[in-house]
Amino acid sequence: MGDEASQLAQLAQCLSASLSPDAATRQNAEQFLASGAQQAGFSILLLKLVSSDGADAPARVAGAVAFKNLVKKHWTQVEPDVVGAPAPYCVGDAEKDQVRNLLVGLMLDAPKLAKAQLGEALSIVSAADFPEKWPGLLPELNTRLGVPGSTRDWSTVAGVLTTANTIFKKYRQAYKSEALYKELKYALDGFAKPLLALTLEAVDALTQATSNNDTPACVSLLKCIRLVCRIFFSLNSQELPEVFEDDMDKWMGAFHGLLAYENVALDGLNDGSPSDAVKAAICDNVNLYIEKNEEEFQRFLNTFVQDVWVLLTKTGLESTKDHLVTSGIKFLTAVANSVHHSLFAGGDTLRQVCESIVIPNLTFTADDEELFETNHVEYVRRDIEGSDSDTRRRGACELVRALTAKFPDVMAQSVSGYVGALLQQHATDPGSNWKAKDAAVTLVVALLVKSKTASKGATELNELGLSVVDFFNTQIAPELASAARDGGAGTVGVAVLRADSLKFVTVFRGFLPKQVIAPHLPAIVACLRARENVTHTYAANCLDKLLATRETSAVGVPSKPRFDASDLVSPTRDALFRDLFGVFDMPDSRENEYAMRAFCRVVTVLGDEIKPLATACVAKLASFLAETCANPKNPTFSHFLFEGVAGLTKAAATDAATMAAFETALFPPFQFVLQQDVVEFAPYVFQLLAQMIETRTKSVGLRNDPLPAAYLGIFPALLAPALWDRQANVVALVRLLEAYLRKAPAEIAAGAENRLTGVLGVFQKLVASRAQDHQGFFILNAFAECLPLAAWKTHLPAVWGVLFSRLQTSKTPKFTKCLVVFTCLLAAKHGPACVEETMAAVQPGIFEMIVKSVLTEAAPPPGGGGGGGPPAPPPPPPPRPLGPRVQG
Repeated sequence: MGDEASQLAQLAQCLSASLSPDAATRQNAEQFLASGAQQAGFSILLLKLVSSDGADAPARVAGAVAFKNLVKKHWTQVEPDVVGAPAPYCVGDAEKDQVRNLLVGLMLDAPKLAKAQLGEALSIVSAADFPEKWPGLLPELNTRLGVPGSTRDWSTVAGVLTTANTIFKKYRQAYKSEALYKELKYALDGFAKPLLALTLEAVDALTQATSNNDTPACVSLLKCIRLVCRIFFSLNSQELPEVFEDDMDKWMGAFHGLLAYENVALDGLNDGSPSDAVKAAICDNVNLYIEKNEEEFQRFLNTFVQDVWVLLTKTGLESTKDHLVTSGIKFLTAVANSVHHSLFAGGDTLRQVCESIVIPNLTFTADDEELFETNHVEYVRRDIEGSDSDTRRRGACELVRALTAKFPDVMAQSVSGYVGALLQQHATDPGSNWKAKDAAVTLVVALLVKSKTASKGATELNELGLSVVDFFNTQIAPELASAARDGGAGTVGVAVLRADSLKFVTVFRGFLPKQVIAPHLPAIVACLRARENVTHTYAANCLDKLLATRETSAVGVPSKPRFDASDLVSPTRDALFRDLFGVFDMPDSRENEYAMRAFCRVVTVLGDEIKPLATACVAKLASFLAETCANPKNPTFSHFLFEGVAGLTKAAATDAATMAAFETALFPPFQFVLQQDVVEFAPYVFQLLAQMIETRTKSVGLRNDPLPAAYLGIFPALLAPALWDRQANVVALVRLLEAYLRKAPAEIAAGAENRLTGVLGVFQKLVASRAQDHQGFFILNAFAECLPLAAWKTHLPAVWGVLFSRLQTSKTPKFTKCLVVFTCLLAAKHGPACVEETMAAVQPGIFEMIVKSVLTEAAPPPGGGGGGGPPAPPPPPPPRPLGPRVQG
């Protein structure tokens, strides 16, 4: 016991150290945890620490995280990637039994933050083991739930339901299979009936608690009921189970009553009313039924449409009710898209839908305005990134779109009337009534778009007599023109309308002819100067999408870009670069990914025309790189930042002076990344170095110049084993090695044996990996193409030995094809005699066996298809190591 106590104390100290702000302390603790995770009994030790009330809270949470990571890496046995290597560590069966026996109880008693991590671990364990290896799970859950008629501890019930929800959630996205249905049947047989009994008991208890004004009890019961609804959703996600179909009246009766449930005492809670969460979950459930079980659900449809309609008309605009409203609108949208859309037939019904549901939820609220001004990242994420499917505005637009598809004429007349009224309201007082025009623009987009994609915007429009071009000219163009006049300045209302206008152009870019939109490019560029982050972000996104637009063409005729370098002549070009880089100087936009993506697009469109500005641009980007590499924040921005450097290198660095300027600007941040081991940026740096060397190889102005010493000085560090152990580096490093071999083969080979053997050591490591063996062949192919044979012929027998050994022990189609390509390339470059002679040094006569068994098998017969071929050759002698630098 004393030994275990000391182990727990040491583990708690290590977990606390893993949270230290000191990098060295944190790294040492992480290494200790990673090493411990591969030792028997470590998972049990972690769980005991998490369950210990004597440990401090941060250490318990860190222990739960460490346990989750252990389960993720070591719970399921996997085959080693390296041929012949021992299998990675996997938790033993006896230890797994102990974990499974402890896990559910811990889920109920652990602190809240630790419980979330344990829940993720539980989902991994249950996905791997339930039900075959964990048959006691459901009986344990049912036992902890209690039996009907007994006094239930609803807080314990909530914990059990949380556990069950974690387990069953996987059924929502699972692929249909016999094994899945077998497992699902097991779960239904063991849990569906107890779940229904619990639900009915909870509803009765809720009614009693409400009449007694027992608010804490109501909150606890509603939490349980919401979890029941989520479990109901999971168990019904594949298809309608018989056990639920038999009890559908009871389930739907309970749902109907809960949708009508009201308790004003719950409305003042900080996190919103728990009854709203229950109603939102019920809306999700009935939406699932109308989409998947329409026939069986039909007799309940009128009731729930009425319930949801009444619910939406009574629900206010508070942000705490957003989930409820979006779930309810989603259900009505599903009904409108179904064969039961006639429930909405009639002008009065559609008018009521527009007035009571659509217009109120399209209106720009105070919360939207606050989000627009103070949290532009979230506003943009919800809107132009297409992730706002759970917002009121998107839900209302989808409902308009669904109703327009079924009732085009009536909806066109009705919505057009509302649009006209809203625009008239805005015209009477543009400064105060800007929200009316915002709603009008949003309505027009919802009404006209029949289908759209992220890459092309709107792809098909509803033919309703409303012209996109006319609306642009009368309502959108004036907003853009005002931006050109005042340089993007204005009130919040003006900024919102400009953002709406930019979004309109972005959505309908395929239907706005070039002659219509081209005159407004300077105005769109001017919007980059707007102080509001959303507006200049929308402007950058609009420019990116416009410049990527391609003109439609006849079938079989390649489309061409709508805009080219001639459309970006000065002064538009000068203003474009000035204002794009100006975005990065604005507060909270230093790492604006949309502006950087727009910059990359402009570089692509300009092509060679970027050369006069390239040196200044790369200096700017180098300063951004220095900041970003020191403190990475936004990975998407970082990606496009490196893309921008690559685009400039490709377009402009084609002469010695420009390339020297690029190297002077870029090498300092590159060196920082490599010296400080900035893991996330190393692959980018390797790819850019490879691109710069390739440019020196291919460009007419650079191909005859020797590779500068700065590049050769980096080369030895590229062979460090730690770099090749990171899978993300491999592709970039292989490309970089190929670039060195093609540009400086003499320097790699002559007088530096350690360089050559180091590269061959890399090849030996890669070719032993099933996942990366083709990368090793890329290096060999570069050897065959670029190096003089005399420089590496003495290594060829050892190379063949490595390849034949791998062929014998772990032959795969990919490896065989790569071997054939290399063999043929070597024969074509240096003659078949070279291949035969170096193979014979491994084993006499093996050349003929390889030709018959491998080359013949890989070549398709004259009639097509693959040949069976004779078996693989006998194993050659064990290969000697090719290089000391990297050993796998």
